[in-house]
Parts: sequence; structure tokens; C-alpha cells
Amino acid sequence: MTGGAACDSAGAMAEENFTSADFHNVVHKQIVNAVTDTLAAGKLDWELIAPFLDAARSICRADFEEAARIAFHTVRAEGEDWVEAEEAFLGIAVAGRDDGEEWLSQTYWVSDVALADRDPEQVRRVAAALGRSLAKINAWLAEQEEGGPARAEPPSEGEGDSHG
Repeated sequence: MTGGAACDSAGAMAEENFTSADFHNVVHKQIVNAVTDTLAAGKLDWELIAPFLDAARSICRADFEEAARIAFHTVRAEGEDWVEAEEAFLGIAVAGRDDGEEWLSQTYWVSDVALADRDPEQVRRVAAALGRSLAKINAWLAEQEEGGPARAEPPSEGEGDSHG
């Protein structure tokens, strides 16, 4: 799961339990710092940089549209076994369209996503929306037990809350 504190030095890394998510965060921070330093040293104008950023966004967006998998998970690895997770978690994986190589793999506890803003009123709204989602899921399961038609597609645009 994500959420481990990123370390700023090799000494700090050795002192903590260093996870793959922490490694990703440290490497990401070092790359951003290197790019920032390089851009500052080259004194490149934003007009020269912006097209590259736009192109990178376009590539990433297309990778998400064509090769992303977003799913809820209920089990986690423990050694060589799979065990029930403490709660549901969201997994996001994206592979490059050209080579199929996965370049993003992140997981988030559902409760961490719901509590991210630390705004009690927003958390109440999220909890209510999750309750509505669970009601729809339970209704679908009841239909399946009765031999009803499976709902193969997600709700249409106007059918539910889209952004909280």
C-alpha cells in the first residue's frame, strides 16, 4: 500500500522499513529535482518546455485510456500466500501502449482515499455515496442469485454521482 514516508537520504532509508512505494517516491523526487536543476541551469523559457510537457501528458492520457486497469482488490500477498486484506483497496495499473510494459502500479486503501481531504463534511458525503454504491452492488448480487440479467456496463453519466 502507499503511504510510507519518503526518505531524503540513504541513511534515513536504512533506518526505516523501506517499501517499493517509498522507493518510487524517492526516485520520483530525485528525478524531479534533477529536471528542475537542469532546466534552471539551461535557463530554458517556459515556451520551450511547455510543448514537451503537453506531449508527455498526451502520451500518459492515451496510455490510461487504452491500457489502464483500475480495480478493487480484497486479498493481499503475505509471503507466498494470499490473505484477506484489512479492507478493500483500489489498484491502478497502466502499461505502455507500444511495449505493453507496466509503468504505473499503485494501490490505495479505500478508507485513505475517502479520508484524503480531511474534511469531515466531505467524508460524510463520501460515506453516503459509498452506501449508495453498496446498495447498487447488493441489488446486482440479488439479481444474480435470482437468475436475472447481468449488468455488463457501468451506470450511464446521469445515473449516479460522478465526482462526489
